[in-house]
Amino acid sequence: MPRISILMPVYNGLPYITEAVESVLAQDEQDWELVISDNGSTDSTRAYLSALQDPRIRIHLQQDNLGIFGNLNFLLAQAQTSIAKILCADDKLLPGALAQIAEFMEERPWCAVSRCWRVGDKRASLPGERGEAEGALPVSLNPKSALLAYLTFGNPVGNLSQATCRPLLVTECGGFDESFPYSGDREAWARISASYGLELQNEELIFERVHAQQNRILLDMKNENLPQINNLITTWGAMVDGADFILLRRHWSIHFLAPRIPRLTRQLLAGEFKMAYNGLLGLPLGITPLAVIAAYPVFKFNLYPARRTTRKLFARILEINGEPS
Repeated sequence: MPRISILMPVYNGLPYITEAVESVLAQDEQDWELVISDNGSTDSTRAYLSALQDPRIRIHLQQDNLGIFGNLNFLLAQAQTSIAKILCADDKLLPGALAQIAEFMEERPWCAVSRCWRVGDKRASLPGERGEAEGALPVSLNPKSALLAYLTFGNPVGNLSQATCRPLLVTECGGFDESFPYSGDREAWARISASYGLELQNEELIFERVHAQQNRILLDMKNENLPQINNLITTWGAMVDGADFILLRRHWSIHFLAPRIPRLTRQLLAGEFKMAYNGLLGLPLGITPLAVIAAYPVFKFNLYPARRTTRKLFARILEINGEPS
């Protein structure tokens, strides 16, 4: 049995998938399997995949598009190892990454999901940067503190390619909920971490490619993700009460809802009035559009109220995790 699986979902992956596969082949750690599931590509991705000859690479061609999270659920079921690294077809492993990831997980047999950094995350987590608090999270978060980390930062795991998991544990927790086609990773990692905790590998081990054809862009062209974020906040809000709920409600207004204002403004200027209007409908937990609009300058300029909510929640994470603040 190989030491580690790499799970690669792909849809119309050219030209980037060639670099993704090459980054696996170039690893120092060579005891791996690469499982690729093509989700009905209409470009030349399948021709490229058919030319791959390495026996460690297994390829599945889906007749129907399963959606990104249906495809990931399929890949989880194909993994033949206890540790699986997700690698999107437009991203790359950095040299030596696979051995470091495998070792990190092997040292933590209880870990259901871990996160590594992508290129640039170390700098973004330095003191004084906006990501300072998230970057200072303890390496090991117990289930309760991990859940509060999701409620505070949205998705501490980040891009799918930053995630490594144990397929059996993820599957036992229900895998990815395909009713969240745009926020399925955020929903799943939060739910799984609430059972098993979260491990943070603070090393830059992957390169995330930013381009116009990314799933997170293509799948959210018409604000499709906004109702799902509202849904997640409503679900998460039911998990807390008292002072934590009041603080989180204010925090969500500033850090989760206010960032949509620039997009909605661009839509207004482009004459897409209904789309922009709908983006402020159905806000969760009784939060009003006026409150979100008023919170935007606080978020944009990282004013004291924005920093205050983050600091207070960070202190609560440490308290719940049993660490000094």
